[in-house]
Amino acid sequence: MLSFPCYCGSGKKFSTCCEPLICGQAAAQNPEQLMRSRYSAYCHHAKDPQCYSYIVQTYHSKARSLHSEADIADFANAVHFIGLKILSDSPRPEQTLTSNQVHFIASYLAGDKLELLDEVSDFELEQGRWMYCSGVLTEHPAVRVSRNDPCPCGSGLKFKKCQHRI
Repeated sequence: MLSFPCYCGSGKKFSTCCEPLICGQAAAQNPEQLMRSRYSAYCHHAKDPQCYSYIVQTYHSKARSLHSEADIADFANAVHFIGLKILSDSPRPEQTLTSNQVHFIASYLAGDKLELLDEVSDFELEQGRWMYCSGVLTEHPAVRVSRNDPCPCGSGLKFKKCQHRI
Protein backbone atom coordinates (compact mmCIF):
# COMPACT_ATOMS: atom_id res chain seq x y z
CA MET A 1 0.00 0.00 0.00
CA LEU A 2 1.23 3.46 -0.90
CA SER A 3 1.36 6.36 1.56
CA PHE A 4 0.84 9.70 -0.18
CA PRO A 5 -2.19 12.00 -0.51
CA CYS A 6 -4.94 10.52 -2.61
CA TYR A 7 -5.31 11.91 -6.10
CA CYS A 8 -9.05 12.42 -5.57
CA GLY A 9 -8.50 15.29 -3.14
CA SER A 10 -10.29 13.65 -0.22
CA GLY A 11 -7.48 14.58 2.16
CA LYS A 12 -6.90 10.91 2.97
CA LYS A 13 -3.89 8.80 2.05
CA PHE A 14 -4.13 6.93 -1.26
CA SER A 15 -3.52 3.67 0.63
CA THR A 16 -6.70 4.12 2.69
CA CYS A 17 -8.84 5.99 0.15
CA CYS A 18 -8.88 4.87 -3.49
CA GLU A 19 -6.13 2.26 -3.66
CA PRO A 20 -8.16 -0.51 -1.91
CA LEU A 21 -10.95 -0.02 -4.48
CA ILE A 22 -8.56 -0.01 -7.47
CA CYS A 23 -6.82 -3.15 -6.14
CA GLY A 24 -10.14 -4.95 -5.62
CA GLN A 25 -9.81 -5.09 -1.83
CA ALA A 26 -12.92 -2.97 -1.27
CA ALA A 27 -16.04 -1.86 -3.12
CA ALA A 28 -17.33 1.70 -3.46
CA GLN A 29 -20.03 2.46 -0.91
CA ASN A 30 -21.65 5.20 -3.01
CA PRO A 31 -21.45 6.85 -6.46
CA GLU A 32 -19.12 9.65 -5.33
CA GLN A 33 -16.62 7.17 -3.90
CA LEU A 34 -16.66 5.20 -7.16
CA MET A 35 -16.21 8.36 -9.22
CA ARG A 36 -13.28 9.47 -7.03
CA SER A 37 -11.63 6.05 -7.38
CA ARG A 38 -12.03 6.08 -11.18
CA TYR A 39 -10.39 9.54 -11.27
CA SER A 40 -7.54 8.23 -9.07
CA ALA A 41 -7.11 5.24 -11.40
CA TYR A 42 -6.61 7.63 -14.33
CA CYS A 43 -4.01 9.51 -12.27
CA HIS A 44 -2.21 6.41 -10.96
CA HIS A 45 -2.05 4.44 -14.24
CA ALA A 46 1.68 5.08 -14.84
CA LYS A 47 2.54 3.32 -11.57
CA ASP A 48 0.01 0.51 -11.94
CA PRO A 49 -1.32 -0.68 -15.32
CA GLN A 50 -4.07 -2.57 -13.39
CA CYS A 51 -5.81 0.82 -13.25
CA TYR A 52 -7.03 0.42 -16.84
CA SER A 53 -8.78 -2.85 -15.93
CA TYR A 54 -10.37 -1.19 -12.92
CA ILE A 55 -11.81 1.59 -15.06
CA VAL A 56 -13.27 -0.91 -17.54
CA GLN A 57 -14.60 -3.16 -14.76
CA THR A 58 -16.42 -0.26 -13.09
CA TYR A 59 -18.46 0.52 -16.21
CA HIS A 60 -22.02 -0.77 -15.98
CA SER A 61 -22.43 -3.89 -18.13
CA LYS A 62 -24.62 -1.98 -20.60
CA ALA A 63 -21.76 0.49 -21.25
CA ARG A 64 -18.67 -1.71 -20.80
CA SER A 65 -18.46 -2.93 -24.41
CA LEU A 66 -18.14 0.67 -25.60
CA HIS A 67 -14.82 1.15 -23.78
CA SER A 68 -11.62 -0.84 -24.18
CA GLU A 69 -8.54 -0.87 -21.99
CA ALA A 70 -6.57 0.29 -25.05
CA ASP A 71 -8.80 3.35 -25.51
CA ILE A 72 -8.60 4.18 -21.82
CA ALA A 73 -4.82 3.75 -21.86
CA ASP A 74 -4.49 5.99 -24.93
CA PHE A 75 -6.42 8.77 -23.23
CA ALA A 76 -4.67 8.35 -19.87
CA ASN A 77 -1.25 8.47 -21.53
CA ALA A 78 -2.13 11.56 -23.59
CA VAL A 79 -3.18 13.74 -20.65
CA HIS A 80 -2.11 14.57 -17.12
CA PHE A 81 -4.91 15.02 -14.58
CA ILE A 82 -4.20 17.81 -12.10
CA GLY A 83 -7.36 18.34 -10.08
CA LEU A 84 -10.81 17.13 -9.12
CA LYS A 85 -13.67 19.21 -7.77
CA ILE A 86 -16.92 17.60 -6.64
CA LEU A 87 -19.92 19.85 -7.33
CA SER A 88 -22.71 17.51 -6.27
CA ASP A 89 -23.90 20.09 -3.75
CA SER A 90 -24.26 22.68 -6.52
CA PRO A 91 -25.96 21.16 -9.57
CA ARG A 92 -26.43 23.08 -12.78
CA PRO A 93 -29.36 25.53 -12.58
CA GLU A 94 -31.46 23.47 -15.01
CA GLN A 95 -30.85 20.22 -13.16
CA THR A 96 -31.67 18.52 -9.89
CA LEU A 97 -29.24 15.75 -9.04
CA THR A 98 -30.46 12.38 -7.85
CA SER A 99 -28.62 10.32 -5.25
CA ASN A 100 -27.25 8.22 -8.13
CA GLN A 101 -25.53 11.16 -9.79
CA VAL A 102 -22.27 13.02 -9.21
CA HIS A 103 -21.42 16.40 -10.73
CA PHE A 104 -17.67 16.95 -10.94
CA ILE A 105 -15.00 18.85 -12.81
CA ALA A 106 -11.70 17.10 -13.51
CA SER A 107 -8.96 19.34 -14.85
CA TYR A 108 -6.13 18.00 -16.95
CA LEU A 109 -3.27 19.11 -19.15
CA ALA A 110 -3.07 17.98 -22.77
CA GLY A 111 0.22 19.36 -24.01
CA ASP A 112 0.10 23.09 -23.34
CA LYS A 113 -3.70 23.19 -22.98
CA LEU A 114 -5.69 23.15 -19.76
CA GLU A 115 -8.91 21.17 -20.31
CA LEU A 116 -11.93 20.75 -18.04
CA LEU A 117 -14.06 17.61 -17.95
CA ASP A 118 -17.31 18.92 -16.45
CA GLU A 119 -19.74 16.03 -16.12
CA VAL A 120 -22.88 14.93 -14.36
CA SER A 121 -22.38 11.18 -14.12
CA ASP A 122 -25.04 8.52 -13.67
CA PHE A 123 -24.39 5.44 -11.55
CA GLU A 124 -26.42 2.30 -10.89
CA LEU A 125 -26.12 -0.64 -8.57
CA GLU A 126 -25.36 -3.82 -10.48
CA GLN A 127 -25.09 -7.08 -8.53
CA GLY A 128 -24.70 -5.05 -5.34
CA ARG A 129 -21.87 -2.83 -6.64
CA TRP A 130 -21.96 0.76 -7.84
CA MET A 131 -21.15 1.08 -11.54
CA TYR A 132 -20.64 4.06 -13.86
CA CYS A 133 -23.31 4.20 -16.59
CA SER A 134 -22.96 7.44 -18.51
CA GLY A 135 -22.54 11.16 -18.16
CA VAL A 136 -23.65 14.48 -19.57
CA LEU A 137 -20.75 16.79 -20.38
CA THR A 138 -20.66 20.57 -20.36
CA GLU A 139 -18.21 21.94 -22.92
CA HIS A 140 -15.50 24.36 -21.83
CA PRO A 141 -12.94 25.89 -24.18
CA ALA A 142 -9.37 24.69 -23.73
CA VAL A 143 -7.04 27.32 -22.29
CA ARG A 144 -3.50 27.55 -23.63
CA VAL A 145 -0.88 27.69 -20.90
CA SER A 146 2.23 29.66 -21.89
CA ARG A 147 5.68 28.55 -20.83
CA ASN A 148 6.03 31.39 -18.31
CA ASP A 149 2.52 31.10 -16.86
CA PRO A 150 2.10 29.53 -13.44
CA CYS A 151 1.35 25.82 -13.81
CA PRO A 152 -2.38 25.25 -13.29
CA CYS A 153 -1.59 22.31 -10.98
CA GLY A 154 -0.96 24.77 -8.16
CA SER A 155 2.73 23.92 -7.65
CA GLY A 156 3.72 27.59 -7.79
CA LEU A 157 6.25 26.83 -10.55
CA LYS A 158 6.23 28.24 -14.02
CA PHE A 159 4.63 25.84 -16.49
CA LYS A 160 7.96 25.26 -18.29
CA LYS A 161 9.57 24.08 -15.01
CA CYS A 162 6.74 22.02 -13.57
CA GLN A 163 6.71 18.22 -13.51
CA HIS A 164 3.08 18.22 -14.65
CA ARG A 165 3.98 19.54 -18.08
CA ILE A 166 3.55 16.80 -20.69
